[in-house]
Amino acid sequence: MNILDQIKQELPWLGDNELYDLTRGKPSPNQLLLSQKLIESISQPFEMDGVDLRNYGTPEGINSARALGSIILNTEEDKTLALDNSSLTLMHQILACSYFLGFSSSKLTPESKFICLVPGYDRHFKLLENFGIEMISVPFLENGPDIEKIKEYISKDNSIHGIVCVPRHSNPTGHTFTDEQVDHIFKAIQPNKDNFMIIWDNAYACHDLKETIKQSSASSIAHTNGVENNLFILGSTSKITLAGAGISFISSAAKNLDCFISYRNSLTPAPNKMNQGLHTKIFSKVSITDHMTELKKLILPKFELVESYLLNLKKMNLCEFTSPTGGYFFSFESTNNNAEEIINACGEVGLKLLPVGSCFPYLRDPNNSNIRIAPTFPNIEDLEKCMEIFSKVVIKLN
Repeated sequence: MNILDQIKQELPWLGDNELYDLTRGKPSPNQLLLSQKLIESISQPFEMDGVDLRNYGTPEGINSARALGSIILNTEEDKTLALDNSSLTLMHQILACSYFLGFSSSKLTPESKFICLVPGYDRHFKLLENFGIEMISVPFLENGPDIEKIKEYISKDNSIHGIVCVPRHSNPTGHTFTDEQVDHIFKAIQPNKDNFMIIWDNAYACHDLKETIKQSSASSIAHTNGVENNLFILGSTSKITLAGAGISFISSAAKNLDCFISYRNSLTPAPNKMNQGLHTKIFSKVSITDHMTELKKLILPKFELVESYLLNLKKMNLCEFTSPTGGYFFSFESTNNNAEEIINACGEVGLKLLPVGSCFPYLRDPNNSNIRIAPTFPNIEDLEKCMEIFSKVVIKLN
Protein backbone atom coordinates (compact mmCIF):
# COMPACT_ATOMS: atom_id res chain seq x y z
CA MET A 1 0.00 0.00 0.00
CA ASN A 2 1.46 3.38 -1.01
CA ILE A 3 1.68 6.37 1.32
CA LEU A 4 -1.37 8.14 -0.10
CA ASP A 5 -3.54 5.04 0.28
CA GLN A 6 -2.31 4.66 3.85
CA ILE A 7 -3.33 8.21 4.66
CA LYS A 8 -6.77 7.74 3.15
CA GLN A 9 -7.21 4.57 5.16
CA GLU A 10 -6.16 6.30 8.40
CA LEU A 11 -8.51 9.24 7.74
CA PRO A 12 -11.81 7.51 6.92
CA TRP A 13 -13.67 10.84 6.75
CA LEU A 14 -11.54 11.88 3.77
CA GLY A 15 -13.70 11.55 0.66
CA ASP A 16 -12.43 11.31 -2.90
CA ASN A 17 -13.96 14.64 -3.92
CA GLU A 18 -13.29 16.68 -0.80
CA LEU A 19 -10.97 19.64 -1.19
CA TYR A 20 -9.49 21.67 1.65
CA ASP A 21 -7.59 24.88 1.00
CA LEU A 22 -4.88 26.62 3.03
CA THR A 23 -3.45 28.72 0.20
CA ARG A 24 -4.65 32.29 0.77
CA GLY A 25 -4.97 34.52 3.82
CA LYS A 26 -8.66 35.25 3.48
CA PRO A 27 -11.02 36.39 6.23
CA SER A 28 -13.48 33.66 7.19
CA PRO A 29 -17.21 34.01 6.55
CA ASN A 30 -17.68 34.63 10.30
CA GLN A 31 -15.15 37.47 10.22
CA LEU A 32 -16.95 39.03 7.27
CA LEU A 33 -20.31 38.56 9.01
CA LEU A 34 -19.01 40.48 12.02
CA SER A 35 -18.22 43.43 9.76
CA GLN A 36 -21.44 43.02 7.82
CA LYS A 37 -23.46 43.40 11.00
CA LEU A 38 -21.64 46.63 11.77
CA ILE A 39 -22.45 47.94 8.30
CA GLU A 40 -26.09 46.92 8.61
CA SER A 41 -26.36 48.82 11.90
CA ILE A 42 -25.71 52.19 10.27
CA SER A 43 -27.10 54.11 7.32
CA GLN A 44 -24.98 54.91 4.29
CA PRO A 45 -23.83 58.54 4.43
CA PHE A 46 -23.95 60.57 1.23
CA GLU A 47 -22.22 63.68 2.57
CA MET A 48 -19.33 63.98 5.00
CA ASP A 49 -16.70 66.59 5.83
CA GLY A 50 -18.54 68.98 3.55
CA VAL A 51 -17.97 66.66 0.59
CA ASP A 52 -20.64 65.12 -1.67
CA LEU A 53 -19.60 61.47 -1.49
CA ARG A 54 -21.60 60.62 -4.59
CA ASN A 55 -19.60 62.77 -6.96
CA TYR A 56 -16.14 63.09 -8.49
CA GLY A 57 -13.37 65.01 -6.77
CA THR A 58 -11.39 64.88 -3.52
CA PRO A 59 -8.63 62.68 -5.03
CA GLU A 60 -6.80 62.56 -1.70
CA GLY A 61 -9.80 60.99 0.07
CA ILE A 62 -12.13 62.58 2.60
CA ASN A 63 -10.53 63.94 5.77
CA SER A 64 -12.31 61.53 8.12
CA ALA A 65 -11.02 58.53 6.16
CA ARG A 66 -7.52 59.99 6.06
CA ALA A 67 -7.69 60.34 9.85
CA LEU A 68 -8.75 56.69 10.10
CA GLY A 69 -5.77 55.67 7.95
CA SER A 70 -3.38 57.68 10.10
CA ILE A 71 -4.64 55.84 13.21
CA ILE A 72 -4.18 52.42 11.58
CA LEU A 73 -0.73 53.19 10.14
CA ASN A 74 0.55 55.46 12.94
CA THR A 75 1.21 58.27 10.47
CA GLU A 76 0.40 61.96 10.18
CA GLU A 77 -3.10 62.66 8.87
CA ASP A 78 -2.01 65.38 6.45
CA LYS A 79 0.57 62.97 4.95
CA THR A 80 -1.91 60.11 4.56
CA LEU A 81 -4.22 59.52 1.59
CA ALA A 82 -7.39 57.39 1.71
CA LEU A 83 -8.05 55.63 -1.59
CA ASP A 84 -9.69 52.48 -2.93
CA ASN A 85 -9.81 48.92 -1.64
CA SER A 86 -6.37 47.42 -2.34
CA SER A 87 -2.96 48.44 -0.99
CA LEU A 88 -1.45 46.03 -3.52
CA THR A 89 -2.93 48.24 -6.26
CA LEU A 90 -1.26 51.23 -4.57
CA MET A 91 2.08 49.42 -4.69
CA HIS A 92 1.60 48.87 -8.42
CA GLN A 93 0.71 52.52 -8.88
CA ILE A 94 3.66 53.94 -6.93
CA LEU A 95 6.04 51.71 -8.92
CA ALA A 96 4.46 52.94 -12.15
CA CYS A 97 4.56 56.55 -10.96
CA SER A 98 8.24 56.18 -10.12
CA TYR A 99 8.90 54.74 -13.59
CA PHE A 100 6.93 57.24 -15.63
CA LEU A 101 7.01 60.46 -13.59
CA GLY A 102 9.63 59.91 -10.91
CA PHE A 103 9.43 60.87 -7.26
CA SER A 104 11.90 63.31 -5.72
CA SER A 105 14.01 60.44 -4.32
CA SER A 106 12.92 57.54 -6.53
CA LYS A 107 13.16 57.17 -10.30
CA LEU A 108 12.97 53.54 -11.33
CA THR A 109 14.74 52.40 -14.50
CA PRO A 110 14.85 49.12 -16.46
CA GLU A 111 18.04 48.34 -14.53
CA SER A 112 16.50 48.84 -11.08
CA LYS A 113 16.77 46.08 -8.49
CA PHE A 114 14.84 45.52 -5.25
CA ILE A 115 15.79 43.76 -2.05
CA CYS A 116 13.12 41.27 -1.00
CA LEU A 117 12.98 39.70 2.45
CA VAL A 118 12.36 35.96 2.26
CA PRO A 119 10.21 34.07 2.88
CA GLY A 120 7.88 36.86 1.82
CA TYR A 121 4.60 37.77 0.16
CA ASP A 122 4.17 36.10 -3.22
CA ARG A 123 2.11 38.91 -4.74
CA HIS A 124 4.84 41.45 -3.95
CA PHE A 125 7.30 39.33 -5.87
CA LYS A 126 4.99 38.79 -8.82
CA LEU A 127 4.30 42.52 -9.01
CA LEU A 128 8.02 43.39 -9.05
CA GLU A 129 8.63 40.66 -11.63
CA ASN A 130 5.89 42.09 -13.85
CA PHE A 131 7.76 45.42 -13.83
CA GLY A 132 10.96 43.67 -14.85
CA ILE A 133 12.63 44.59 -11.56
CA GLU A 134 15.40 42.20 -10.58
CA MET A 135 14.84 40.83 -7.08
CA ILE A 136 17.61 40.11 -4.59
CA SER A 137 16.63 37.78 -1.75
CA VAL A 138 17.68 38.58 1.80
CA PRO A 139 16.70 35.98 4.41
CA PHE A 140 14.97 36.41 7.70
CA LEU A 141 17.12 35.30 10.60
CA GLU A 142 15.58 33.99 13.79
CA ASN A 143 14.90 37.46 15.18
CA GLY A 144 14.30 39.43 11.99
CA PRO A 145 15.79 40.46 8.66
CA ASP A 146 19.49 39.93 7.97
CA ILE A 147 20.54 43.57 8.30
CA GLU A 148 24.19 42.87 7.46
CA LYS A 149 23.18 41.32 4.13
CA ILE A 150 21.04 44.36 3.33
CA LYS A 151 23.99 46.66 4.08
CA GLU A 152 26.36 44.51 2.05
CA TYR A 153 24.19 44.42 -1.07
CA ILE A 154 23.35 48.13 -1.06
CA SER A 155 26.93 49.25 -0.38
CA LYS A 156 28.16 47.32 -3.42
CA ASP A 157 25.40 48.04 -5.96
CA ASN A 158 24.01 51.49 -6.76
CA SER A 159 21.36 49.96 -9.03
CA ILE A 160 19.50 48.66 -5.96
CA HIS A 161 16.65 51.15 -5.90
CA GLY A 162 14.22 49.68 -3.41
CA ILE A 163 13.22 47.30 -0.66
CA VAL A 164 9.80 45.88 0.18
CA CYS A 165 8.92 44.97 3.78
CA VAL A 166 5.93 43.82 5.82
CA PRO A 167 7.13 45.23 9.17
CA ARG A 168 4.48 43.84 11.54
CA HIS A 169 3.46 40.15 11.54
CA SER A 170 5.36 39.71 8.30
CA ASN A 171 3.79 37.48 5.65
CA PRO A 172 4.45 34.56 6.15
CA THR A 173 7.07 34.44 8.92
CA GLY A 174 5.21 36.56 11.46
CA HIS A 175 8.27 38.66 12.31
CA THR A 176 7.64 42.08 13.82
CA PHE A 177 10.51 44.53 13.35
CA THR A 178 11.98 46.21 16.40
CA ASP A 179 12.65 49.95 16.29
CA GLU A 180 16.36 49.13 16.27
CA GLN A 181 15.94 46.92 13.19
CA VAL A 182 13.92 49.62 11.42
CA ASP A 183 16.62 52.14 12.26
CA HIS A 184 19.32 49.83 10.86
CA ILE A 185 17.35 49.24 7.63
CA PHE A 186 16.88 52.98 7.10
CA LYS A 187 20.58 53.61 7.78
CA ALA A 188 21.54 50.82 5.35
CA ILE A 189 19.93 52.57 2.38
CA GLN A 190 21.99 55.76 2.86
CA PRO A 191 24.47 55.02 0.02
CA ASN A 192 21.60 54.86 -2.50
CA LYS A 193 19.07 57.22 -0.94
CA ASP A 194 19.12 59.66 -3.87
CA ASN A 195 17.24 56.99 -5.82
CA PHE A 196 15.61 54.53 -3.45
CA MET A 197 12.09 53.47 -2.53
CA ILE A 198 11.17 51.85 0.80
CA ILE A 199 7.82 50.10 0.39
CA TRP A 200 6.51 49.58 3.94
CA ASP A 201 3.44 47.37 3.53
CA ASN A 202 1.89 47.48 6.99
CA ALA A 203 -0.97 45.13 6.10
CA TYR A 204 -1.20 43.64 9.61
CA ALA A 205 -0.72 46.83 11.66
CA CYS A 206 -3.78 46.05 13.83
CA HIS A 207 -3.68 42.27 13.79
CA ASP A 208 -2.14 41.32 17.12
CA LEU A 209 -3.36 37.98 18.46
CA LYS A 210 -0.94 37.84 21.40
CA GLU A 211 1.23 40.40 23.11
CA THR A 212 3.45 41.97 20.45
CA ILE A 213 6.24 44.51 20.75
CA LYS A 214 5.27 48.14 20.38
CA GLN A 215 6.62 49.93 17.33
CA SER A 216 7.41 53.61 16.98
CA SER A 217 6.27 55.55 13.95
CA ALA A 218 8.25 54.43 10.90
CA SER A 219 7.90 57.98 9.56
CA SER A 220 9.63 59.36 12.65
CA ILE A 221 12.50 56.89 12.37
CA ALA A 222 12.80 57.71 8.67
CA HIS A 223 12.92 61.42 9.46
CA THR A 224 15.69 60.88 12.02
CA ASN A 225 17.70 59.08 9.34
CA GLY A 226 16.96 61.60 6.60
CA VAL A 227 15.06 59.10 4.42
CA GLU A 228 11.49 60.38 4.85
CA ASN A 229 11.34 61.12 1.11
CA ASN A 230 12.16 57.46 0.37
CA LEU A 231 9.44 55.94 2.55
CA PHE A 232 6.03 54.82 1.26
CA ILE A 233 3.80 53.30 3.95
CA LEU A 234 0.85 51.24 2.72
CA GLY A 235 -2.10 49.61 4.45
CA SER A 236 -5.80 48.94 4.20
CA THR A 237 -8.91 47.79 6.03
CA SER A 238 -9.15 44.65 3.86
CA LYS A 239 -8.59 42.26 6.77
CA ILE A 240 -10.28 44.59 9.26
CA THR A 241 -13.70 44.88 7.59
CA LEU A 242 -14.45 43.44 4.13
CA ALA A 243 -11.61 42.01 2.05
CA GLY A 244 -13.32 42.87 -1.21
CA ALA A 245 -14.56 46.31 -0.19
CA GLY A 246 -12.11 48.03 2.10
CA ILE A 247 -10.18 51.31 1.99
CA SER A 248 -6.48 51.50 1.23
CA PHE A 249 -4.07 54.09 2.58
CA ILE A 250 -0.70 55.49 1.60
CA SER A 251 1.52 57.78 3.64
CA SER A 252 4.67 59.51 2.41
CA ALA A 253 6.35 62.90 2.20
CA ALA A 254 4.05 65.69 0.98
CA LYS A 255 5.85 66.13 -2.34
CA ASN A 256 5.61 62.40 -3.03
CA LEU A 257 1.87 62.50 -2.38
CA ASP A 258 1.45 65.50 -4.71
CA CYS A 259 3.26 63.61 -7.46
CA PHE A 260 1.20 60.47 -6.79
CA ILE A 261 -2.13 62.31 -6.90
CA SER A 262 -1.07 63.87 -10.21
CA TYR A 263 -0.31 60.41 -11.57
CA ARG A 264 -3.58 58.93 -10.28
CA ASN A 265 -5.61 61.74 -11.86
CA SER A 266 -4.94 60.06 -15.20
CA LEU A 267 -6.33 56.79 -13.82
CA THR A 268 -9.44 57.84 -11.92
CA PRO A 269 -11.33 61.07 -11.20
CA ALA A 270 -11.93 60.06 -7.57
CA PRO A 271 -11.65 57.23 -5.06
CA ASN A 272 -14.75 55.49 -3.75
CA LYS A 273 -15.81 58.12 -1.21
CA MET A 274 -19.09 56.34 -0.47
CA ASN A 275 -17.10 53.45 0.96
CA GLN A 276 -14.83 55.85 2.83
CA GLY A 277 -17.86 57.50 4.41
CA LEU A 278 -19.27 54.12 5.38
CA HIS A 279 -16.04 52.99 7.05
CA THR A 280 -15.60 56.29 8.83
CA LYS A 281 -19.12 56.09 10.22
CA ILE A 282 -18.59 52.49 11.39
CA PHE A 283 -15.47 53.39 13.34
CA SER A 284 -17.06 56.45 14.86
CA LYS A 285 -19.43 54.04 16.62
CA VAL A 286 -17.06 51.13 17.31
CA SER A 287 -13.34 51.58 17.93
CA ILE A 288 -10.89 49.69 15.76
CA THR A 289 -9.41 48.19 18.93
CA ASP A 290 -12.78 46.78 20.05
CA HIS A 291 -13.53 45.44 16.57
CA MET A 292 -10.12 43.74 16.34
CA THR A 293 -10.71 42.20 19.77
CA GLU A 294 -13.85 40.53 18.38
CA LEU A 295 -11.95 39.32 15.30
CA LYS A 296 -9.22 37.95 17.57
CA LYS A 297 -11.80 35.71 19.28
CA LEU A 298 -12.47 34.10 15.89
CA ILE A 299 -8.86 33.82 14.68
CA LEU A 300 -6.78 32.97 17.76
CA PRO A 301 -8.27 29.48 18.35
CA LYS A 302 -7.33 28.58 14.77
CA PHE A 303 -3.75 29.70 15.32
CA GLU A 304 -3.56 27.73 18.54
CA LEU A 305 -4.84 24.64 16.73
CA VAL A 306 -2.27 24.91 13.94
CA GLU A 307 0.53 25.53 16.41
CA SER A 308 -0.36 22.40 18.39
CA TYR A 309 0.08 20.25 15.27
CA LEU A 310 3.31 21.96 14.25
CA LEU A 311 4.75 21.62 17.75
CA ASN A 312 4.17 17.89 17.55
CA LEU A 313 6.00 17.73 14.21
CA LYS A 314 8.83 19.82 15.61
CA LYS A 315 9.22 17.43 18.56
CA MET A 316 9.71 14.69 15.97
CA ASN A 317 12.47 16.81 14.34
CA LEU A 318 10.44 17.07 11.16
CA CYS A 319 10.17 20.84 10.98
CA GLU A 320 10.93 24.28 12.28
CA PHE A 321 8.25 26.93 12.27
CA THR A 322 7.56 30.48 13.35
CA SER A 323 5.22 31.09 16.26
CA PRO A 324 3.46 34.28 15.16
CA THR A 325 1.92 36.73 17.62
CA GLY A 326 -0.49 38.00 14.99
CA GLY A 327 -1.12 38.34 11.29
CA TYR A 328 -2.54 35.62 9.08
CA PHE A 329 0.11 32.95 8.51
CA PHE A 330 2.51 30.29 9.72
CA SER A 331 5.81 29.63 7.98
CA PHE A 332 6.71 25.91 8.01
CA GLU A 333 10.27 24.74 7.27
CA SER A 334 10.80 21.07 6.48
CA THR A 335 13.98 19.79 8.12
CA ASN A 336 14.27 17.21 5.34
CA ASN A 337 14.06 19.77 2.52
CA ASN A 338 11.12 18.05 0.87
CA ALA A 339 8.53 20.82 0.68
CA GLU A 340 7.62 20.09 -2.93
CA GLU A 341 6.97 16.43 -2.14
CA ILE A 342 4.81 17.38 0.86
CA ILE A 343 2.80 19.93 -1.15
CA ASN A 344 2.20 17.51 -4.02
CA ALA A 345 1.19 14.66 -1.71
CA CYS A 346 -1.21 16.90 0.21
CA GLY A 347 -2.78 17.92 -3.08
CA GLU A 348 -3.34 14.30 -4.04
CA VAL A 349 -5.32 13.63 -0.87
CA GLY A 350 -7.37 16.81 -1.01
CA LEU A 351 -5.40 19.57 0.74
CA LYS A 352 -4.39 22.50 -1.45
CA LEU A 353 -1.28 24.48 -0.50
CA LEU A 354 0.64 27.18 -2.36
CA PRO A 355 3.13 25.80 -4.93
CA VAL A 356 6.65 25.23 -3.70
CA GLY A 357 8.75 28.39 -3.75
CA SER A 358 5.76 30.73 -3.67
CA CYS A 359 7.25 32.77 -0.83
CA PHE A 360 10.43 33.47 -2.80
CA PRO A 361 11.21 35.56 -5.89
CA TYR A 362 10.88 33.62 -9.13
CA LEU A 363 9.37 30.67 -7.17
CA ARG A 364 12.88 29.60 -6.17
CA ASP A 365 13.09 28.22 -2.66
CA PRO A 366 16.83 27.46 -2.37
CA ASN A 367 16.28 24.78 0.25
CA ASN A 368 12.97 23.29 -0.95
CA SER A 369 11.80 23.61 2.64
CA ASN A 370 9.24 26.42 3.02
CA ILE A 371 5.46 25.99 3.12
CA ARG A 372 3.06 28.81 4.00
CA ILE A 373 0.00 27.83 6.04
CA ALA A 374 -3.01 30.18 6.00
CA PRO A 375 -5.44 29.12 8.77
CA THR A 376 -8.00 31.94 8.82
CA PHE A 377 -10.56 30.97 6.19
CA PRO A 378 -11.69 27.40 7.10
CA ASN A 379 -13.96 26.83 10.06
CA ILE A 380 -12.27 25.21 13.05
CA GLU A 381 -13.55 21.72 12.21
CA ASP A 382 -12.26 21.86 8.64
CA LEU A 383 -8.99 23.40 9.80
CA GLU A 384 -8.42 20.44 12.10
CA LYS A 385 -8.95 18.11 9.14
CA CYS A 386 -6.48 20.17 7.11
CA MET A 387 -3.84 19.83 9.81
CA GLU A 388 -4.52 16.10 10.22
CA ILE A 389 -3.89 15.64 6.50
CA PHE A 390 -0.80 17.86 6.58
CA SER A 391 0.69 16.12 9.62
CA LYS A 392 0.05 12.65 8.25
CA VAL A 393 1.74 13.56 4.97
CA VAL A 394 4.79 15.12 6.66
CA ILE A 395 5.23 12.08 8.92
CA LYS A 396 4.73 9.52 6.15
CA LEU A 397 7.21 11.25 3.83
CA ASN A 398 9.93 11.35 6.46
